[in-house]
Amino acid sequence: MIPILIQAGDGRRSVRVIDPRRSPRYPILIAVVAFLSFALTIGITQYSFGVFVTELEGEFGWTRSEVSVALSFFALSGAAALPVGWALDRVGARPVMLASLTALAASQLLRPFMSELWQFYALNALQFAAVPGAALITGARIVGIWFEENRGRAMGLTAMGANFGGIIFSSLTASLIGRLGWQGTYFVYGLLYASLLPVVFMVVRERPVERRDEATGEMTGRPVLGGVTLRVALRSRVFYIVVVALLFAQVTYQSVLPQLVPHLENVGISRTQAAAALSGFAFFGMGGKVSFGWFCERYPARFALIASLSCQVTGIAILLSAGASPWVWLFVPVFGLGFGALGAIMPLLVQETFGLAAFGTIFGLINFLTLGAALVGPPLVGTSFDATGSYRTAFTVIAGLFVASAITISFVRPLAGASRAAPVPRPVTEG
Repeated sequence: MIPILIQAGDGRRSVRVIDPRRSPRYPILIAVVAFLSFALTIGITQYSFGVFVTELEGEFGWTRSEVSVALSFFALSGAAALPVGWALDRVGARPVMLASLTALAASQLLRPFMSELWQFYALNALQFAAVPGAALITGARIVGIWFEENRGRAMGLTAMGANFGGIIFSSLTASLIGRLGWQGTYFVYGLLYASLLPVVFMVVRERPVERRDEATGEMTGRPVLGGVTLRVALRSRVFYIVVVALLFAQVTYQSVLPQLVPHLENVGISRTQAAAALSGFAFFGMGGKVSFGWFCERYPARFALIASLSCQVTGIAILLSAGASPWVWLFVPVFGLGFGALGAIMPLLVQETFGLAAFGTIFGLINFLTLGAALVGPPLVGTSFDATGSYRTAFTVIAGLFVASAITISFVRPLAGASRAAPVPRPVTEG
């Protein structure tokens, strides 16, 4: 709240309290902060991981499968999503984001001092446990609440921060490692997380909830969309169909993206070119989020997910058949568009199917139930590479899972009451 001194024509003065959240520009600030959080969180935790792989192997003598096991701790993102979603629906976004970004900063600042494999695993566990609260669920919730119209494009533009982070951090990581070493690069990334803390503290707020003024009888504030409760969702078959479909779809995050640079290096492409491909991949992912977000405003989100998965299957086919030929660059836009769209489609699908009243809890539970994608995928991909010297078998299986996801999601329909307006309680801890 901001107190404003007002002087009337007769000389009388009064103080009026202005809530900046009621400014039509405030949602834009919210979206910008969510964008930055997505950029740092996803750009560093996912896009930069593959660039560190060979450095860590050379420094400590770890095998590819041992390093890849660290990605399995992404499963903690699913485990943490459940309490994070519950907390979001009760205390609001700001305290959750502050705690999560603090954990991410610590996970990077401590890496230069690690010397054992278990320490690397522990820091990755801390990092991935903080991801839902820093960006994934928190960003989707605040965008869903603050943007009633144009929600698809707003979600796409905000989640586009993840791909923007990919463009920046895939190439930046390779450059920083060359200048500062892997230790200095991790330390710089920890400072970047810490720099976002004061911004979140000052900007992130809950949207005012519509209430009836007892004196005038008029409604004050603006409406917040409602939806079904967690209990209603759990009693529906649709909930479990969504879980299965997203379980298969999310294999791409920890089993394809982090292995892209090692795969390209393995087929004869230089690290610099591989990092450039990853940056281009992230660039097209940005376009995928906005275009598919726009699509979701006009057509059911399940259709958007099917199209996204189709792009990824086609992209994998190109990647495996092209080898080191120039045709491999065609993989970048095809897979990038589909992969990038997934980050915007998933929360939109859940909001369209179940509504916003219990979105944090429902989306958190879905992330918890789909953590198997992160738990099983990375070690299998790493083991497959160690056994065959190639990612071909693993990537082929992943393409099959994408097809299964597309078939499964075609059976989803929104639950009755998912779009019915119902006020969301205003967190008492937000000022």
